[in-house]
Amino acid sequence: MIAIRRPIKGGNRPSQWVNPDEVTPAQLSTVHGQVRTMPSSAAPSTPQRSIPSRRGPVPPRPTGMTRMGATPHSESGFDRPSLTLALVTLSAGVLALLGASWALTRPCVLGSCERLQRVEEMSGETLQELTESPSTDALSEAQQQLEAARRQLDGIPPWSRHHRRSRRLLDRLEGRSQQLQAARSPLGLAYQAALLSQNPPHSIEEWQEMERLWLDAIAELETIDPENPAYPLARAKLSEYRDNLAAVQQRAILERRGQEQVEAAQLAAEVARTQEGQARDLETWQETYASWRNAVGALMRVPPQTTAQRDARQLFQSYGPQLMSSEQRHRQEQAAQTLHQQGLRLADEARVAQDAQQWDTAIAKWQQAIAYMQQIPENTAYSDQRRPLIQGYTNALVQAIAQQQISEAMNRAQADLQRLCNGAPQICEYEVRRDRLQVKLLPEYVSRVQELDRQANRQNNEAAQQQLNQHVRRLIDGLELVSLNTGIRLTVLDPDGEEVARFAGN
Repeated sequence: MIAIRRPIKGGNRPSQWVNPDEVTPAQLSTVHGQVRTMPSSAAPSTPQRSIPSRRGPVPPRPTGMTRMGATPHSESGFDRPSLTLALVTLSAGVLALLGASWALTRPCVLGSCERLQRVEEMSGETLQELTESPSTDALSEAQQQLEAARRQLDGIPPWSRHHRRSRRLLDRLEGRSQQLQAARSPLGLAYQAALLSQNPPHSIEEWQEMERLWLDAIAELETIDPENPAYPLARAKLSEYRDNLAAVQQRAILERRGQEQVEAAQLAAEVARTQEGQARDLETWQETYASWRNAVGALMRVPPQTTAQRDARQLFQSYGPQLMSSEQRHRQEQAAQTLHQQGLRLADEARVAQDAQQWDTAIAKWQQAIAYMQQIPENTAYSDQRRPLIQGYTNALVQAIAQQQISEAMNRAQADLQRLCNGAPQICEYEVRRDRLQVKLLPEYVSRVQELDRQANRQNNEAAQQQLNQHVRRLIDGLELVSLNTGIRLTVLDPDGEEVARFAGN
């Protein structure tokens, strides 16, 4: 750092020190302007030395100044013009030195240029990232980074030895920026098309305008050179835009198809109204129903998210009830016939199951047959036939239920008797029939009970006698309960086949 002492004009004020880094270009320019206005005859002089000249030696000037800028004494021999010339010369030198110092402090003037290297690395990394990870955000980021790099290069002054290299890099960055801008143009067209596609449905004309924008965007993407850093992004967007173009074209087709379906529905409705006024029987109601069904079917085929769908919804509010009414009239006779046939079929299946003593199946079939017959509509050809059939099927159902109860009672009796007769030794054997139950005590069991009874009497063991009596009582109570639960008469026989007990059931 160089510090220069400059004189302060006026009075005996002390000199000030000037830092070259604090001198601005504007101040330097002002001072140079002042220097250019000085007389051309002025030249610096050095006190106390004689300067050789072609005209001979020049005597030394008196040393009468006590400090720079002070007024000389009258006896010193200095005149005011010489002093002014010396001050101007010194000021010009100071300012020249300050200008040189400022110029040397500009970026990339002395030594290596880290800014230039940093810009090269930053721009290269940015473009590489755009190439490796292409995206719209990466493209915008790359443009911003290139613009920042260009501003950095503009700060390198022309007198820098790196200026030529910086200009070459700046030209390359300018070319890259133009390439990136070329990639942004189709993105803008795509953005316009995307905005138009918001809040569908749209008319056919609007879909055609979107189609034009997508075609223009695709055409511009196809012109992007492979050397463009945005080329991978352009390739990706090209596929995406083609898909969007196909989607827009498909939507335009759907819009036209929707209008055609609405017109077809209106024509079918006119035919249906004419037929409905003349319908009297099953055949004419079938024709009327078919026409209304065609009208509603055309409305249902209108593609969703189209302007035609709104028209279809309004027409459906009228056509829907008409279709339901004609369908009901048409299907009444058809339903009556179908229900009658189903009821007859189920009744036949119920009889087969009943003959096979499959009571659960028989009951279910009878119930279904009755349900079908009950569903036959009034005022049809089969409405008069259903009443006697329902009565007969109900009687058969009651009988099947009774038979099922008997079968369940026999099954319960079988299980209960098996539980009562099991023991060590075996207590009894049994036989289960629909009209009676028979239990026969086994000889070994009877002998064992008699022996235990005699032992208890001999030993006068009242506890043993009481326990034996309780066992016999439980057996008798259990057999009686079986008879009561099943409602079937039960007979108990001794080992010789003689009846020893009888329970009447219900």
